[in-house]
Amino acid sequence: MIKGIIFDFGGVFSNAHESLIGFANAAARFGHTPESLYDLLYHGPAWQAAKLGRITTTAYWREMMAALGQDPAGDLERFLADLFAGERLDANVVAIAERLHRRYPLALLSNATDNLEAVLTNRFGIRHLFRIVINSATAGVAKPDPQAYWLALEGLGLEPREALFIDDKPRNVVAAEALGIPSLHFTDAAQLARDLEARGLLASSDQ
Repeated sequence: MIKGIIFDFGGVFSNAHESLIGFANAAARFGHTPESLYDLLYHGPAWQAAKLGRITTTAYWREMMAALGQDPAGDLERFLADLFAGERLDANVVAIAERLHRRYPLALLSNATDNLEAVLTNRFGIRHLFRIVINSATAGVAKPDPQAYWLALEGLGLEPREALFIDDKPRNVVAAEALGIPSLHFTDAAQLARDLEARGLLASSDQ
């Protein structure tokens, strides 16, 4: 029986970091394709350091400014606003999480920089939905490392079979399932709702 749910953040609640379409305009401005911009931001050594808390959010983004030909001492807020223009939470996913929150304890397990908690609280206003937030940068461990999942399970006080894990990246789903955690591969809010309903975790009466 599922007693709690573990959500990923980027690519589930917000796809700005995952959607190549979302990076199209910024990529053109910086002389990149969306694919090469994504690779620069999230596959290089700076990202590996930032997501494990070895460098700060500010240091990471200033390094990215330099890599994109910008003055690293320039206006960081404007750079980020341009890079993530149009970023929004998926209101349908938030609504699902709010419905689940009324019945189950929720955890957030995210590979992120060290400002994730502030973003959840001050920018998006959804921190209250989660009993615990496991941020790779503050925990010092990132998915798909098994320890990251164990931290979320411990935070919820659950055994692997008692939690459901939701993530948009297949490798993270595979890692969770290898630990015995039932998992869903997220594609969009409508499919997530159908999958949760099929498991008896979400009902129309929850709305």
